[in-house]
Amino acid sequence: MIRRVVYDVEFCVHIKEKLNPCDSVLVTGSCEQLGEWLPSRCIPLNRTDKTDEEEIWSTNIKIYGPQKISYRYLIAQIVRFDDDLNLIVKKWETFKNARQLSLNHLTNYSDDRAPTITDASIENTPPDEFPAIFGCYKGECRTDIGWLTGQTEIQLRFHSNALQIWSTKLRNSKLSLKVSPIDLNYQQENEEISPDLSSQVFTPTSKVFIQSAILRLSGCEANFQSDYGAVLEKDDYMVVKIQTFEPENVAYHIDFYLVDETTPLRKHIGFAYVLPIHSNLELADNKHLNRIVPIIGLKHNPIGQIKIDVLLITPLEGIQQKFAVSPSKYWRQGRRPVNVGHRGLGKTNTEHIPSKHQAQISSSSSASPPDLSKHRSLDSSTLPPSSVSRPVQTKFVSENTLASFKGAFQLGFDFVEFDVQLSKDKIPVVYHDFQVAITLKRKGHEAELFVVPVKDLSLPQLQSLKIYHASKEGEVRKADEELDDDDPTNPTPNNSSMSTFTPLCNGEDEQLISSKSGQQQDEKKFLSLFPTLQELFEKLDPHLGFNVEIKYAMEYRQGGSEQNHFFERNEYIDCILRCLLTYAGKRVIVLSTFDPDCASMLRRKQTSFPVLFLTQGEKGDWPQYLDVRTWSIDIGLCFCVAEQLSGLAAPALDILLNKEFVKNVKDNGKLLFIWGDEASDKEVSRCLLDLRVDGLIFDHVAELKDEYSKAENLFISEEREELEVLNSFRQKQLELQHHQLLQELERLKTARETNTIVPSLTSPLLPSQNSKFAINSVQDQAVVLDSNFKHLM
Repeated sequence: MIRRVVYDVEFCVHIKEKLNPCDSVLVTGSCEQLGEWLPSRCIPLNRTDKTDEEEIWSTNIKIYGPQKISYRYLIAQIVRFDDDLNLIVKKWETFKNARQLSLNHLTNYSDDRAPTITDASIENTPPDEFPAIFGCYKGECRTDIGWLTGQTEIQLRFHSNALQIWSTKLRNSKLSLKVSPIDLNYQQENEEISPDLSSQVFTPTSKVFIQSAILRLSGCEANFQSDYGAVLEKDDYMVVKIQTFEPENVAYHIDFYLVDETTPLRKHIGFAYVLPIHSNLELADNKHLNRIVPIIGLKHNPIGQIKIDVLLITPLEGIQQKFAVSPSKYWRQGRRPVNVGHRGLGKTNTEHIPSKHQAQISSSSSASPPDLSKHRSLDSSTLPPSSVSRPVQTKFVSENTLASFKGAFQLGFDFVEFDVQLSKDKIPVVYHDFQVAITLKRKGHEAELFVVPVKDLSLPQLQSLKIYHASKEGEVRKADEELDDDDPTNPTPNNSSMSTFTPLCNGEDEQLISSKSGQQQDEKKFLSLFPTLQELFEKLDPHLGFNVEIKYAMEYRQGGSEQNHFFERNEYIDCILRCLLTYAGKRVIVLSTFDPDCASMLRRKQTSFPVLFLTQGEKGDWPQYLDVRTWSIDIGLCFCVAEQLSGLAAPALDILLNKEFVKNVKDNGKLLFIWGDEASDKEVSRCLLDLRVDGLIFDHVAELKDEYSKAENLFISEEREELEVLNSFRQKQLELQHHQLLQELERLKTARETNTIVPSLTSPLLPSQNSKFAINSVQDQAVVLDSNFKHLM
């Protein structure tokens, strides 16, 4: 009787970094006994040894099933509720190929008992792989932070200029602050309130994970809080991050200390409290949550106040994420710079970007609409004459359409960059501006232009409207005369394939569209504006990479915002991420955004796609955003380091004037993409390529056709190289198997002639028993193996 073989496997790993007392080491893998990569089913290890420099964790797990198993180690904080395993994942191994375990079938058969339990061995690994070293495998070292598996992250942000001290003795003093979470349930049940508030100590809770980071021009400091917290100097931006599964039960105690450079000891001068933050219901418009709390001195008198910006990041629901590495996450070392088609074949709308002075005048005028003249863009009409924004001649193919993206792929581009936002019915659509300009039905010869936010129109409405660009108000009458819905000669009434003001379907386009109805509908679909993000995944070649810019309306420093009453950030990001994670497959995807809070959310909610922070820099003449993290490329890099983003997307003008910045980015292990009209200049692009940037976002793609028409898509060439290596490896395996089969057949021939079988000549796949059953098994296996070999050949 054949029974299931069970293996007793020891998993052992060295941790060569300092762990917190509440940290645990776990293992997860591809089989059922290792949790099938699910966070809730990881297997905890036990600490077996500990020194000042390292710790050893191990456990034994009984495994049955497949012969080869993949697995990874992770460091996490275990939080149990009703015996459920909840993890705050702090770090996990992210090798492209996970650790491999090969189980040897060394079993003994008998008539009355099951096969004996055997050990497992690791195939094709050097001896020093056991015990394993956390984060290192086969010469590669790769780890990453975890995502929000179910907990919420609360970020408390402190600006140095938001701290006001009223006491004249302390007003010009240097202060440090430390944030301590308070478990309200625990404090209510177990804490006795001491009458001496200055000596009050709050018991740390194992249900909370806390980190801090400081952004300053000299660099970023990200670590765990010290006993006295961090010094908050002029122009500093401090972020304290708290992760908890019970945000409604966690309050925050802030201690303030006087810094004396002559002594390491610091004097406690006061404290403040922040009540639990667990909902965005109080969030007005798309602005930030904030708290203004008093600072209480040791004599119970207020000595100042501090304003705290708050960001609440909730976990992504509806998608089950696992400890697996997507192709996007693995950016190959030595990869050539990728070429990215801006909005496909390039922008087709010439946009008016006001100067900073013009924007200030516009924002101060109550007569004009607050948002019409403020459009975030990757181009500018205020640049030098050599790089003035201009529409691209692409044979009536509008930007951000399926036809434009397909055209860029046919030219050999590796990525296309496009903008994604939500319609009113919360469907991710591809469109650049926050508003669209539409007209009512003509009355006589008059036409009036109305600007409507994209977020206020459903997908069917967006795809059925006659769309104009908001800057084309003076040309509406001409466009309306050229294409009238009531005109029987118009081939596409009420069609969504209208570009800014130039009709896409005129005499020249009719020659491109087939006379067959089905082909005509497909052509219209490819030329239509507002394609959904899902349609891009379904209709474009999977080798074409996506650089997805997540649009979000931001506030301006001089007042006003790009779009009022926008979506709540968590809900907005979740809708887009669900679509991306559902349809991504093996496509290489890079996310980017101008909004720092959206970047933080994209990083915390998933780990499948790299996140780039888009920054306007400080050399262009765009209106400056209110958020200090957007003011320069140096601050943007600090933000990337603090939030552990994958990299930065910076304007070409800033990089050309500060070439050393590229080295700073590389020294921090980050990716650098370049955008802007300057990047489309051949000489400038060669200069940027020499600097070894990771990607160039080109506009005016059609003008570069001659240069890139012979280029091959990077991911097609990489896939072919991998297949060649794999085929070579398989060929060697087949040759080895063929040689072994020939030897085995020769042995079988000798055995038949002598009617004797020598134990040393039997197949290693058989139990070591000398019997008639064994002889028949050898013959049967030889026939099967030979048949399989012929099939493979």
